[in-house]
Amino acid sequence: MARRKSSDGAAAGSADLTSAGVCWSEVPDFALAHVEWMDGRHGSAGQNLPSVDQAPIPAILFSLPRLHQDRPRGTKAMIDVNGAKCRLAKCRPGAWLLSPFTGWKWAKWPDGEVGWLPSDVALPSLLRVQSRNDIQ
Repeated sequence: MARRKSSDGAAAGSADLTSAGVCWSEVPDFALAHVEWMDGRHGSAGQNLPSVDQAPIPAILFSLPRLHQDRPRGTKAMIDVNGAKCRLAKCRPGAWLLSPFTGWKWAKWPDGEVGWLPSDVALPSLLRVQSRNDIQ
């Protein structure tokens, strides 16, 4: 059997259970990245982001509603935002990412909450967080 690649080793050989109650070792390889994203096992980010003094919170985040009327809804959106919340948990306000599975843009608002952004909203690339620690 091929060795499983996991950003924090959480899934590989672990007896822990996923949020669905399945042993990590029983998650099929083709689904592992998705399940790690859903359960927030891809790790938190934010260590290399500039401070708020160096790069202020983008002004658009003060004017857009966090619960935008065109935001995605349903189970796919709930799964996606959970992964984004876990990834942006230790990040400063203004940090943002693109979901590796849906391509949706999520950002950390000035109040610390994570919300969806329309794709046409431009944010500074220096505040972008990669969706995983192991992306080259």
